[in-house]
Amino acid sequence: MKKITLLQFIVVILTTSFHYFASASGPAYGVDYGQTSDQIMAMDTIPLKDRFENFVTGQGSNPFDLKDPSEVKQEVTYDPESGMYIITEKIGDNFFRAPTYMTFEEYMDWQAKQQEKDYFNKLAGIESSNRSKSGIIDPMARVDIKKQLIDRLFGGNGITIEPQGNVDLTFGGDYQRIQNPNIPIQAQTNGGFDFDMNIKTNIQGKIGDKMDLGFNFDTNSTFNFDNKVKLEYDSEKWTEDDILKKIELGDVSLPLRSQLIQGNQSLFGIKTELQFGHLKLTMIAAEQQSQQEELRIENGGTLQEFEVYPDQYDENRHFFLSFFNRDTYEENLEGLPFIQTPFRVVNLQVWVTNDRQETERLRDIAALADLGVAETENLTNPSIDVQPPMAPYIDYTGDNVLNDNTRNDLFELIEGDPAARQILNTATTLQTKYGLTQSKDFEVLKARRLSPSEYTFHPQLGFLSLNVRLRPNQVLAVSYEYTYTYNGDEVYQVGELADDVATQDTSEVIY
Repeated sequence: MKKITLLQFIVVILTTSFHYFASASGPAYGVDYGQTSDQIMAMDTIPLKDRFENFVTGQGSNPFDLKDPSEVKQEVTYDPESGMYIITEKIGDNFFRAPTYMTFEEYMDWQAKQQEKDYFNKLAGIESSNRSKSGIIDPMARVDIKKQLIDRLFGGNGITIEPQGNVDLTFGGDYQRIQNPNIPIQAQTNGGFDFDMNIKTNIQGKIGDKMDLGFNFDTNSTFNFDNKVKLEYDSEKWTEDDILKKIELGDVSLPLRSQLIQGNQSLFGIKTELQFGHLKLTMIAAEQQSQQEELRIENGGTLQEFEVYPDQYDENRHFFLSFFNRDTYEENLEGLPFIQTPFRVVNLQVWVTNDRQETERLRDIAALADLGVAETENLTNPSIDVQPPMAPYIDYTGDNVLNDNTRNDLFELIEGDPAARQILNTATTLQTKYGLTQSKDFEVLKARRLSPSEYTFHPQLGFLSLNVRLRPNQVLAVSYEYTYTYNGDEVYQVGELADDVATQDTSEVIY
């Protein structure tokens, strides 16, 4: 007879004691207030009962029960003499519990339940053969990626990601103090926070031998198609028998051998390649991001014509002076080379946010979006009343109404308001008294007046072109005078010119 080890003996004692003390408290789910405090403390919150039956018929459902340890060997064997099935539980060669018997019908019922349980555990990803040392099913013990679908699908289970590049963050501040008596004391000291970010990254990834990932991004790239992203699935690297040969997502290409129909090298979409025997099928659904041009070479030089719309190439440089100029632009160009409009700008002043720290041609201005606006649907503040037309003889049709300071009552209200005129109170007065919203209806800022060499404008079509692109954090404002009769008798004005407000008091803003 095999001797029992000391460890097995201790396990038997602890297991028996654990079941004994767990069941000694009984099914105590409530508290009897007639008991003493020692009796209440001795009761279990989650009672555990000892199992007196065999492991086939006596399995409990308490999730906190640690079950029998792995040292307890549980077996069901067939006895040919009696035709019964013997249920034994041993530790080593010693019986841990007395053997019990079950009939053939009971054994078949138990075996059917076990097979059903193993089947559903397998569907749930847990195999009963993978158990921990305590005998409890361990779901992590069955994880074997090599046997799974991912191995067959991607040709391996290795995942590789190699990122390269850099992310540059720049934090800084600008502070400057100018001791100029011509500048208000509040404006002599200025500063601001400076932040910049540049990202340049390249990521190469791989899943198995079939899946490749390529991604690169650069914030300083000139065109959007310079940033590439591509996900490629290629089964030919693994086997030649797959119907699905290749799948490409992102930046794809369609090279063709035919000279009649030429392919394209810059597409964004999805591309698939299939093979059925000797038949190869390529399908693609993509957006073309490039355009083919013909080159003509003469006398050793290349001649190429191309068209680019200004709003797609040169943004934040060209601006209409008013809604009227924008709405009548196409109509005025119908009789080229003659521009058919009596509109003509006679005086123009352009102001932009002073970010160069210059001291010349500076003024505090209040830029208002609704100043001189004639069309009610273009007013950001609906409480501003629109006035009648400027003069009965001005010819305008439909919604194409000229702009002027008298076209709504905003300029009349704020022009004579001393509180709104003072730079320290302008923003507060426009918000509280006139119901305007800063950064939407107006901006108050220290602006620099541009010289005529820094911009160009068309006096008849009414549009302005800056030599340098306007940045998103800059404000552009204009004041101008124009005529709308061919004889030019009467001059109309939008905003205030620099000479309209006395320069002695530099704390006053101009509109």
